[in-house]
Parts: sequence; C-alpha cells; structure tokens
Amino acid sequence: MVQEKIKVLIISGPTAVGKSAFGVKAAQLLNGEVISADSMQIYRGMDIGTGKITASEMHGIKHHMLDVADPDEDYSVGQYVYEAANLIKDIAIRGKLPIIVGGTGLYINSLMFGHSFFQTQRNEEIRAQLRRFVAENGNSALHQKLAEVDPVSAQKIMVNDVKRAIRAYEIYLITGKPRSEQLDENKPMYDYKMLVLTDDRETLYQRINARVDDMLNRGLIDEVRSLYRYKNCNSMQAIGYKEIIKYFDGEITVEQAIEEIKKCSRNYAKRQMTFFRGIKLEKEFLQVSDCAEYLSKMQ
Repeated sequence: MVQEKIKVLIISGPTAVGKSAFGVKAAQLLNGEVISADSMQIYRGMDIGTGKITASEMHGIKHHMLDVADPDEDYSVGQYVYEAANLIKDIAIRGKLPIIVGGTGLYINSLMFGHSFFQTQRNEEIRAQLRRFVAENGNSALHQKLAEVDPVSAQKIMVNDVKRAIRAYEIYLITGKPRSEQLDENKPMYDYKMLVLTDDRETLYQRINARVDDMLNRGLIDEVRSLYRYKNCNSMQAIGYKEIIKYFDGEITVEQAIEEIKKCSRNYAKRQMTFFRGIKLEKEFLQVSDCAEYLSKMQ
C-alpha cells in the first residue's frame, strides 16, 4: 500500500524579497508552522546579519530550524534534511501544514528529494542491535527482515552484504519508509506547492541596500564583534559577517565593508534566482506586489 505523501508549502526566493513576512501570513491563513530553510539562520547569535525573523514578527506562529547550532559547528545539509524531515512529520501529525520558508536552494532541493540524508545520518545504537541480531541469527535472517519491509532494496543487496543490509534496514527503522522509496531522485518525497517570490531587479536591489542600512542601524557591527572569536569558522563566511571581520582586521574601511555587503547581497540574490529557475521542482513565480491577492485566494 502506497503511503500518502505529506502536503507542504514552500516559499522561496531571493534575499530581502519578503519571504518571512509572507510565510507568517500564509501560516496564519492555512493553520501552518514555519520550517526555516536558511543555512545561516541555523546559527545562534547570528541574528541581525542573517535577517532572522524576530519574535514580534512571528506573530505567534511557531518557527523551526532557527538557532539550532553554534557558530563553530560544521552543520551539514544532511543534518538539516534529517531534522527538517522529522519536523514535517510532527507538524503534519498534529494536523497543521508544514511551510518551508527560506532562500537556501540546496536545503530545499535536498529536503524535497531526500538528498544527503543517507550519507550523513547514523544511529549507532540501532546498528549495534542489528549486528547482534546477525551474530545470533545469521545473514539470511537479516536479509529476510529487510525483504519484508523493503523488497526492492533486498533484491539489490546480496545476502552476505551485511553492511549494506544493515544500512538499508537502519534507514527504515529511522524514517519508517523503505530506503528504495526515498532514493528515487525524480520523485519528491512530499506533496508540495512551491512559490518563488520575485520582484523587478532595481526594486529588489534598492530593498537589499536599505536592508543592509537597517542592519547597521540595529547593531550589526556589535553583533559581529561579539562573534569575532569564531572568525575562522565556516559560519563567519556569511555575507555581512566576513566583510565586517575584514574591517576589524584592518583590511578595509567600514565604508568599504558596507559597500561589499551590499554588492555581495545583490550578487547572491542573482545567484538565488538562477538556482530557483533551474531547480527540478514544479514552481510558481509570484510577484511580491501580488502576494496579498494570492493569499486571499488561498483560503
């Protein structure tokens, strides 16, 4: 029996286009909860420079996948997929709509297709139990158990290939789904609707420049100063942080740092749109000016 896919809404688009605000409104309207898909907003303490939504801006809507790692952690795509997939299941079980909001296309694509999950996530306790089972009952017994829950994988894995058999059965125990079902890269794991918010280039660029100015007024430089001890970590390669660190290190002036932030942000927005146009997911491009009307039709 084919399990019905969980319905999810994806709200994506370039930086500063208005994804967070639209996500909150959609969640209010559709009884949803937001799962962030931003590779820098996962870090604690990186708030102003990443444009992280504030508590007041959430308007009571539950947000997930914010502040889940320290800046010195190497947080992988696989970790994101694992945690976000579990959140999607939990939100759906509670009768709400999971709403994925963010501009990190790799996170969205990997989550929809399950990429990187199997290479990264492990459960050593489950593996130890399965190894004991094999030691007590033999390779054929494990292969038979795998065949009962994932016949496609069992057909491809030899009886004596214990390592692969354990991995396939481990995936089933963790996710509740056969490995073979999740590895079809041409079939998204969810019943999704994807919206890509857009705006004309000049308006978006003006919004980006204004947003950077607002970040500076809200204390971006002090925020980066408080995180300076992490200067050599991957998280500090984020736009808005690496430029201020260069200023602290005397490599550029503060004025040059600000202009670099604006320029890099504009270039990033351009790369984001290129990625979303080419992503192998059905999507609908939505002008920001049409968001209110679109929401009224979603009820």
